[in-house]
Amino acid sequence: RMNQRTNTWHLLLISIVLFASAFFVFSPALEFKFLNYDDDVYVYENANIQTLKAENIAWMFARPYYRSYTPLTLLSHAVDFKLWGMNPRGHHLTNVLLHGLNTGLVFLFGVMVLRVARRKASEPSPTASTSLLREADTASILGAFVAALLFSLHPMRVESVAWISDRKDLLLVLFTLPCFMAYLNYDAHRGTKRAMRWYLLALLFFVLALLSKSIAIVLPVVLFLLDMLLLKRKASSKWVPLATEKAPFFLLSLAFGIFAIISAKESQLSDIVAKLSGVQRALHPLYTLMFYPVKTIWPEGLTPVYDSVGAPLMAVAAILCIGITVFAIIMAKRGQKFWLLAWLSYGITIMPTITGLSAGIQPWADRYSYLPTISLILLLGAGVSVLWDRYKGQGGAVCSLIVGTCVACVLACGKLSADQLPMWRDAETLWRYSIGVTPSVPMPYANLGVALEDNGDHDGALVMYGKAVALEPRYADALYNMGITYEAKEMDDSAASCYGRAIGADRTYTDAYVNLGNIQVQRGAFDDAIRLFDQAIKLESSDPDAYYNMGIAFYYKGDRAKALECFQTAIKYSPNYASAYNNMGIVFLDLGDKEAAMSSLVRAARLGSLDAQKLLSSQGYSW
Repeated sequence: RMNQRTNTWHLLLISIVLFASAFFVFSPALEFKFLNYDDDVYVYENANIQTLKAENIAWMFARPYYRSYTPLTLLSHAVDFKLWGMNPRGHHLTNVLLHGLNTGLVFLFGVMVLRVARRKASEPSPTASTSLLREADTASILGAFVAALLFSLHPMRVESVAWISDRKDLLLVLFTLPCFMAYLNYDAHRGTKRAMRWYLLALLFFVLALLSKSIAIVLPVVLFLLDMLLLKRKASSKWVPLATEKAPFFLLSLAFGIFAIISAKESQLSDIVAKLSGVQRALHPLYTLMFYPVKTIWPEGLTPVYDSVGAPLMAVAAILCIGITVFAIIMAKRGQKFWLLAWLSYGITIMPTITGLSAGIQPWADRYSYLPTISLILLLGAGVSVLWDRYKGQGGAVCSLIVGTCVACVLACGKLSADQLPMWRDAETLWRYSIGVTPSVPMPYANLGVALEDNGDHDGALVMYGKAVALEPRYADALYNMGITYEAKEMDDSAASCYGRAIGADRTYTDAYVNLGNIQVQRGAFDDAIRLFDQAIKLESSDPDAYYNMGIAFYYKGDRAKALECFQTAIKYSPNYASAYNNMGIVFLDLGDKEAAMSSLVRAARLGSLDAQKLLSSQGYSW
């Protein structure tokens, strides 16, 4: 075993090398653009993150956003926007840096887990002056190093790193692994003064993980698995103290879980899951459990959107899943519990995505594997450790074969990732690639339509929307976006028809109500418009756009007081709504309150409203 001081520097150096390798492979993402795939919602059209002020930060932590509660993720986007503005390079840089840090954390966590798993019963536990990292041996370091490289460079990581909007998974791992590491050190130092510090640190990182992505609510279960299968605290007398010490974790999970359910109250079965037969739905959970291990071993046909498969293939996957579970249980009974720990940890952390619940979210996605497959990859690292220990004294040929195999696997992963990265360069490239892989899935056609529309190709966009609707006649998003394109072509009757069809397909589609209401305003049918806006507000009481557009309808109807009330409510839910401040200023001018008008217009101008800036300039005011 290495000297402890030397060992610490070795681990630090290895972590830096791993960080550098991840940065090198994924650095081409720095030249990529924003995507029309939630990047608009989270970043470049999200006014709430574009000004880093106390009131905006309070807003992030006070309420859910886009059917989820991820305030720390939103805050990271706000910091990016403060530093880089609308330049996507800086936003991509943050993702690449986070992935590099996570690679180092996977290595350090792997060293700790492998060291504990391989500790012989005769070996003493670390003392108060040591740590699990400092007592690491060569085999544990080698196994963790290989595992970290495979995790980092695997092509299934491309989606999480190259897609700005998957920041939540990167942050989830950034805080989850230190939580587990702190807990392992807490366990190693039970009965010492250091123990409580490690415990509180684990709890802190757990809270940060919860604030990054709500699926962190399952992490306390993984802590129990560490107790039972790694730390071997299986005596019945241990259950009460173990449960007691986990109580703060589970209480936090319960609170965040309830809030997550409330935040996603409008979610529904994804379109793909909704179309499954009864047999397929029954097999779906087991198929999903096998989906990511198979893709990890054989990463062919990776795509942002996966299609379903037939019942026979699902049945094969289910049999494999059951077989692996039985094998892991048998191995655990023989004293080799690392198999069961890895499999159950994977299953617990992938569980929140198995149901297929959540509107617009596909049931299978590469990004879902970012945290869960770490345990499976560490299992491979454990295998490398065992082989190294077994054959290191039997000549260089076997050890060379082990190292050569690991190098070949790592290089293959790096090459596959380098080939996969360019697909995420921009929206049009991504969705044309996705259509080539899954031509029977409507979503890529609809998203390609949005990309073409953004590039000014209205006719091309309509063709893509038409193909999406042909595959799924009740595809509300495609119908809605088709309406937007018809409006851009000044074909309001066709647009209104599309919005109506979108509402018919999804009665909760608030944006369709708002856009249809806007067309009614243009037609002078203000009462009809107000009814549509009111319906949108009933569906989503915190939708600022519905209030804003209702204010416009009331203004043209001549009801200034109601219009002002609507604009003020829009600002309540979106504190940086520049257009709402501008319209408030206009209403105040009409009402003769020049002081309030100027205050509102100045705020609008500072938030970037060109109309407010022109109006203030015409009045001789600066902002």
